Amino acid sequence: MEVHHAHSTAKKWTHYLWEFLMLFLAVFCGFLAENLREHTVEHARAKEFAISLVQDLQSDTAAINDHIRSAETYIRFADTLFNISKKRLEGRTAAEFSFYTRFMYWTVHLIFNRATFEQIKYSGSLRYFKNYRLLDKMIEYDAAINRAEAEYMNHRERGNMLLDQINNIIDPLYHKELSPYFLWTIDSIPRETKDKLLSVELPSLENKSEVINKMLNMIVVQQRNLRYLNVTLYPAITALAVALIEEFRKEYHLEK
Repeated sequence: MEVHHAHSTAKKWTHYLWEFLMLFLAVFCGFLAENLREHTVEHARAKEFAISLVQDLQSDTAAINDHIRSAETYIRFADTLFNISKKRLEGRTAAEFSFYTRFMYWTVHLIFNRATFEQIKYSGSLRYFKNYRLLDKMIEYDAAINRAEAEYMNHRERGNMLLDQINNIIDPLYHKELSPYFLWTIDSIPRETKDKLLSVELPSLENKSEVINKMLNMIVVQQRNLRYLNVTLYPAITALAVALIEEFRKEYHLEK
């Protein structure tokens, strides 16, 4: 029997080159498509974070402004208290001194909105922000509010110490009369009500000079702390917040 052998035509090397190139292009295009998809997803996620961060920053600046106004009232009250302390603390002067003393342990907390940034940090989402200048400002802002919160903790600790001293100075019944009022609303008290509170006859405070001096020294420190916050730290934080808001709006085309 005669056997016939089939002879296959040998493929040229260019054929294999084209096959390789086509395979390479398919893989490369898939890589580009996946990379583009990932970039689009990350940009969209960064924009969501940016919107939330802008809201947090706006809330922070509004809270800072409220805190500055309250701190200014504290500083003003403290100055009034120091002036009164130069007089004999008897009769109406004792009432005036007790009135302003009542508000010297004020420690209203300024709460920064940190939830969004904390989520970004601890979820590894900082990588979504490709603008490194913007990222640096975010980290700088976080460090600044850390300093502000540390100052507040010191302020609150001193406020608690002041409360013990104030309790040894103010007549409890008079303290009860003052208890409905708060530092940040004190200027809204009707003049007649305030005059009445300042005209109450109270026992002399001349025998409490030691605790009064301790209290006044602590108030000096509280004043210094609040002036530092109002004059230096809060304006720096506000400026950073405003700059960040503008950067976010520019980078992610956010509406004002």
